[in-house]
Amino acid sequence: MKRTARALVQATPRAPLSSAVGHHSLHSAAQEIAKLRAESVPSSSATVIFAKRHTIFGEHEPADTLYQVVTGAVVLTRAVSSGRRQVLEVVGPGGIVGAVPGTHYSCRAETMSRTVLRRIDRSTAETSVTLQRVIGQALMHKLEKLHDETNMRTRRSAAECVAALILSLPKAEENSQVGAGAGTDRRIALTQSDMASYLGLAIATVCRIMRDLKQMGAIRMSGRECIAILDRQALARLAAAENAGGCVA
Repeated sequence: MKRTARALVQATPRAPLSSAVGHHSLHSAAQEIAKLRAESVPSSSATVIFAKRHTIFGEHEPADTLYQVVTGAVVLTRAVSSGRRQVLEVVGPGGIVGAVPGTHYSCRAETMSRTVLRRIDRSTAETSVTLQRVIGQALMHKLEKLHDETNMRTRRSAAECVAALILSLPKAEENSQVGAGAGTDRRIALTQSDMASYLGLAIATVCRIMRDLKQMGAIRMSGRECIAILDRQALARLAAAENAGGCVA
């Protein structure tokens, strides 16, 4: 029998506040993208195309280049003392990657799918008023979201966090999956271990919630690279359950 979104919230324990530093928004860069797309980068910047799982730059490498995502998605990670990787952020179209205050990157950037990037020399960014405005808007927006997230994590259940994360993932290219179905809302998928790292949850918890979401008909896997959203309203209700008083301890 299919489980309802309400039942899934009630069956899922509250998510603990993550102790990991650097977790960024659970919500999509989509809201940020709307602002970023209104601005343009210099036409002299080079466009590069990377295959899935290509390392754009590594942690501690010289930070001499910034990138703007045109299509696809990039995941930012950092190595932790246990040897595992901590997922910091998923950046979709319009997002800026590689903007750091120091001279070296503080994380690793890897493509989640075939990704087109606009490459910008740091020296160009430092002398371009337009680029400085774009980057400034992105960083201010992320800071606001990080503040909201800190408050949200103490109130939202694990199921609500997973649902919100799925809705926030960048959209996949329409032609990247044969037979996906016209008009299907497909998102570039994180692995379940990466989802757990991003949300500060146990992998077993994420696996169980993903299984429940499939059983209730809200999502299905579209190949190994994408999540197809079949019932957006159900996911949205689940993600917003605490706002409607549906969050239980």
